[in-house]
Amino acid sequence: MKALDTPILLAILHDSPSAKDLLKGLRGEELATTELNMYELAVLSAEGSRAHLAAREAALARLRRRLTVLPITSESLRGVGRLTRTKGQAPSYLPLIWGTLAAAGCAEWITTKAFSPSKGDVPFKVRLT
Repeated sequence: MKALDTPILLAILHDSPSAKDLLKGLRGEELATTELNMYELAVLSAEGSRAHLAAREAALARLRRRLTVLPITSESLRGVGRLTRTKGQAPSYLPLIWGTLAAAGCAEWITTKAFSPSKGDVPFKVRLT
């Protein structure tokens, strides 16, 4: 299973060429994200203009149907304690995402450099785009 972080999901929603290329390379893979990532997208969607809110919500619903959305579980929370936070750079919720991915047995997390964990902080491969 390969997990997509919020910046990657945003690129998919915006139909960026780099996101299209990434998805082509991931054909046949189970793609996942966490409930926390979906929450972030919902918040961002609600912040836009009211005129296009229904279209943004529909796009989020379509995206959700294409992904395995991993719940935050007690196992996720146990995993958080084993993961360290990147030295002052990563948002404090990232260990919760990492714990959720680890609990689900995620093999790879696809994100951007801005959210990259320190080497050895997570038990899965990190791919930066």
